[in-house]
Amino acid sequence: MRRKPINPPNQGTNRGILLAGRMAIQLAGIFLLSLIIPLSQTPIHVSAASGCDGGDFETPEWNQTVRRQAKVPWSLDYGSQKEWQDSDDIFEDDDDDDDDDVEDPGADGGQVWNDDAPEERWMTWDDGETLSLLKNDFQTIIEVSEDAVGSLKFNLDYQRRTTFCITIEDYNETTNPDVDVYLMTSNQYNTYESDYDRSHGAWGEWRQDRELQDIPVEWRSFRILGWNSFRDSHQYENVNQVTFSVSLDSPEVTTSIFGGTEIQHFYLVIDNTNNSHADDALPETTVAAYISVVTEERTTILPPWTVSVTCCGFVLGLIAVPMLLNKRYMNSGVSLVQSGSQIQKEMIPSLEQNQEINTQEESKRL
Repeated sequence: MRRKPINPPNQGTNRGILLAGRMAIQLAGIFLLSLIIPLSQTPIHVSAASGCDGGDFETPEWNQTVRRQAKVPWSLDYGSQKEWQDSDDIFEDDDDDDDDDVEDPGADGGQVWNDDAPEERWMTWDDGETLSLLKNDFQTIIEVSEDAVGSLKFNLDYQRRTTFCITIEDYNETTNPDVDVYLMTSNQYNTYESDYDRSHGAWGEWRQDRELQDIPVEWRSFRILGWNSFRDSHQYENVNQVTFSVSLDSPEVTTSIFGGTEIQHFYLVIDNTNNSHADDALPETTVAAYISVVTEERTTILPPWTVSVTCCGFVLGLIAVPMLLNKRYMNSGVSLVQSGSQIQKEMIPSLEQNQEINTQEESKRL
């Protein structure tokens, strides 16, 4: 008599469960790798797909909802300050005539201005007043000189989604220049301003050319003050056209250690200078930035903690599914073994039955 092959209980079902468990484990591994690999790569800047074509544009309320600002290299005559501080006559008090020959640029603030530049003096001032929430669409053009920075200051509404569309053209229509576009908060912009001033000779940086030979080559470009953009992602370098959107989770405020709060305004920065970033655009000429800003009301605003709950729940689900499938596979057929039903269902052959059958066959032959 041919014995029945010994098959595990519910072979077809368990094989499907095993394959599903393997697939779940593979998917979990792929997901974890997708989270780990980008940490060692350069961040990818993603722009929003929507543009600004459908905006209901109005004239912006300058200095109430939008403020124009600029950073220019000639607002302070750092060269004159250097010559004045290098002069040996200022240390001689015995001769009044020598003192008269030295002109102190600090008497008039060392202020000089390039009248041919598109920027105006008031653009370099900031009164610190709080702007109204930005709720209307607007378009404007700002002109930025070579080695200068132009920016728009505004107060974003967290209940609205704001889209920015920027197109850069040559002011003289002779080249196709690239610039850097950044979105920053007030604190980030203050640090950015400090780095710009330092790189253009402010705060005693005129001594740097004298002490440069004493600094190792690998440390010469080091800056203690570092700066970044909003959410570390809204920086678009070496571009002449860019579109991106911003939606805030809540009003952007900062709290000091003493318990005070401060509203964070936002700055749309058009950088036409060689800043401290390695991959930024180099200034070529005066540029004109055509800026369109579109705001639209958000229908659903989820609290920030929902993102953490969703991500954690997805990861926990990937871990739990293979464990549940494996437990179900291991428990398959256990109930049959405990009740002895597997013998009745001829799932496992019995030696006693086979011996009885062989004895009957032998008696028939005799």
